[in-house]
Amino acid sequence: MTREEILQIVRATPNFGKVTHEEFADYVLALGQRKKTEDGWQTTEHPYMTVDGKLAMANQDHARLAKRLDFGPPQVLVDNDEQLTLMVSVTSEMYGTRHGIATSRRLGGSEIERLFPWEVAETSAIGRALTAMGYGLFPGSGLASADDMLRASQGSSAERRPAVEPERRAASVTNSPRATGNEARTTYARAHPPISPVQRNKLVELWRVLHGGDDDAVIEGLDKFFLESFKHGINEATYEEGARLTGQLLAELRQKTSQPH
Repeated sequence: MTREEILQIVRATPNFGKVTHEEFADYVLALGQRKKTEDGWQTTEHPYMTVDGKLAMANQDHARLAKRLDFGPPQVLVDNDEQLTLMVSVTSEMYGTRHGIATSRRLGGSEIERLFPWEVAETSAIGRALTAMGYGLFPGSGLASADDMLRASQGSSAERRPAVEPERRAASVTNSPRATGNEARTTYARAHPPISPVQRNKLVELWRVLHGGDDDAVIEGLDKFFLESFKHGINEATYEEGARLTGQLLAELRQKTSQPH
């Protein structure tokens, strides 16, 4: 799915309140879904908005109308060795209350689910509640966010690999004479879609508008930005990381342009 195809879907999605989905298109990722048909497994792509995009959209909508948007404390539905399931309620002064339920899989989930189960489940639950309210709800994509779809993809990949204890896995990487930094980055890139050329160009454009400088200065600034956020430069960045930092720069730009001169 090309950037223009994503924009066509985003533009065709009905506006919501005082915001449009197109305003937050930089938070939208095109992600594949595998479905089994009579002809075998086929992959179709759909647009998904990240949770931070839905938050930005909801906050902007309520700010423009000077209305309240409240997030209730997470409620624990399931908490055991296999999973943590939370429910979060979001209450809008305009649209009422919506609930979102999400699960972190401690067994068979992605690495981030196993390491940070509460944060993952809470974030996903908030995203689902906001989607149920109407933010980032694209035709055919359902209530999942881009964050949910990426974790599901990573979890499925992990489930297909032989189970290896974390200590043994770490030791095999550390002690192997072939375990170079380049190999580690290659493995990471296979598990996480890399930053796209469109994202990279958008980041360069935003950085130049915000901070100025020639091409070398812009890339140096972005590299430092990624290093501070993810401990690696823009060349090793993933699609999800690119989307998150694009969102940060867009927020910074909106704040800068809204200030009185």
